Amino acid sequence: MRPEKSLFNALLTHFLMGVALGLSLVLLLGLIDAFHVRDLVAKSDAPVQTTVMLVTTYGLMFGIGAALTGLVLTLEDES
Repeated sequence: MRPEKSLFNALLTHFLMGVALGLSLVLLLGLIDAFHVRDLVAKSDAPVQTTVMLVTTYGLMFGIGAALTGLVLTLEDES
């Protein structure tokens, strides 16, 4: 039997899975170019900063969403 994971470790795991999912989505958005994201970034005034902001936003958005979902599921599982 595995020992119980602490709440922090469970939330950190969910957060990191969400960040990985968000980063893979932003990579697919850049590669598939269905919504012309690559052109929008390339034609901006500062393409490097725009890319960093896009990657950071997607990573944090999915990470925080997954952490909150993991919190609800973990607390529901414990009760």
